[in-house]
Amino acid sequence: MTRTIAILGTGLIGASLGLALGTADPETTPLGKSRIIGYDADRHQLRVARGRLALDVEARSAAEAVKEADIVIIATPVQTVPDMMREIAPHLRYRALVTDVCSTKSAVLRWARELLPTSVSFVGGHPMAGRESAGADHAELDLFRGSIYCLCPPISAQPEAVDLATALVETIGAKPYFIDPDEHDAYVAGVSHLPFLLSTALTEAAVRSPAWREMQLLAASGFRDISRLAGGDPTMHRDICLTNTASITHWINESIRVLVEIRSLIDTNDHDGLTEIFTHAKAARDTWLAQPGNQRPGEGEPLKREDLGSNTMSQLFFGNPGNLRKKKKE
Repeated sequence: MTRTIAILGTGLIGASLGLALGTADPETTPLGKSRIIGYDADRHQLRVARGRLALDVEARSAAEAVKEADIVIIATPVQTVPDMMREIAPHLRYRALVTDVCSTKSAVLRWARELLPTSVSFVGGHPMAGRESAGADHAELDLFRGSIYCLCPPISAQPEAVDLATALVETIGAKPYFIDPDEHDAYVAGVSHLPFLLSTALTEAAVRSPAWREMQLLAASGFRDISRLAGGDPTMHRDICLTNTASITHWINESIRVLVEIRSLIDTNDHDGLTEIFTHAKAARDTWLAQPGNQRPGEGEPLKREDLGSNTMSQLFFGNPGNLRKKKKE
């Protein structure tokens, strides 16, 4: 069985998905054989994605792309998602799976509930992978391999659709991680959205200085590393800020609080205080880096006796692709 997948938006993430899905071994991956249809309002991005073999077919419209699709992946900037949902809603196949790759989830799930027909299932998605460079030119075959891929199915999602979303994630080499959309938005605001904003703040503070012309000659690896994220897609990050306002504002306030604390320690020449906060941050980062990368809660830990013979915990965190695999074997 060949599954038709429509990718709406063929930038970095969309084209990377197309590459990963199109090159996956249909005999060994959960999803099986795929046919990729792509659409992008930017015809140049669409042509680049097709030229890089991320797509099998170029569609002339989003409606044309989805009309035969078993799976529809919305990979456009988050504030364009409502209009995209309105456009494709009348053309979706019965019982199709619709998903997305946006960095904020609560707003997207609300739009899906309001704008998509009840004849389809929506499962929110967010791959915790990417680059600061945008566009299909920078797409990577292994961009998602080994990464956490958040899935946020609403209560209304059909179990078969959740299994299919899980199979999609596993086929590209990522690890499905089921999470509440509000928790997702709160957590990624601190570890994904805030880093971009701090990188932007540093860059702006430096380049606004009248001495920047001279300062930039001294900027080396430290400034380059921390300012790297400021090179990200401005439209994408603008939309993230406008759709995750409360969580991002919280983490900005927390960062300000810590910076004010450090400023006070410097102003008062507090030798011990500065040493303590720097040592604490270093130790926390070292501990984080020493942990196995991209492991979900409970992954790699020995099962407790009471969990033996039950797949409840694995289904909670990792999904339940068993039904899909059974059907594939049949």
